[in-house]
Amino acid sequence: MTDSKTGSDLARRVIASRRGLMCGLAGLGAAGALAACGTAEPSDDSTTSGSDATTGGSGDGSSSGAGGDALAATADVPEGGGIVVQDTVLVQPTADEFLAFSAACPHMGTIVNPPDAAGDIICPNHGSTFSLEGELEKGPAETGLTPVDINVEDGQIFLA
Repeated sequence: MTDSKTGSDLARRVIASRRGLMCGLAGLGAAGALAACGTAEPSDDSTTSGSDATTGGSGDGSSSGAGGDALAATADVPEGGGIVVQDTVLVQPTADEFLAFSAACPHMGTIVNPPDAAGDIICPNHGSTFSLEGELEKGPAETGLTPVDINVEDGQIFLA
């Protein structure tokens, strides 16, 4: 009977060591993938076309704006609402009026959420609330969102 207990203990150890080995290998694979991503050098080829991953795939590869690649298409920004792209909040308070603000909450720098159904831009960290015009509605932040200059050309929104 002690043999079966020993065999059972041995089986648990083998399973545990296999699990540890597999987890370790998975971790190494993930670390390798992250390292590969982190070491990629940015392309300095300004003629690259295609959609920009940061625009939610809506970019047309155009770089005619003063700021380079488009942040988003105007069609991606709902009227009476907005989106967060990179570190920028893009809003459309009224038809064809586009505004942009830094997405960093002035209280602690947390990236704010896109406007909700009521048009409020809310910081998920401490609940500071801002209007679609970037004005402070509720603290603990003490100021509104920082405006960002943009250009709108051919249905695309660019940093100015």
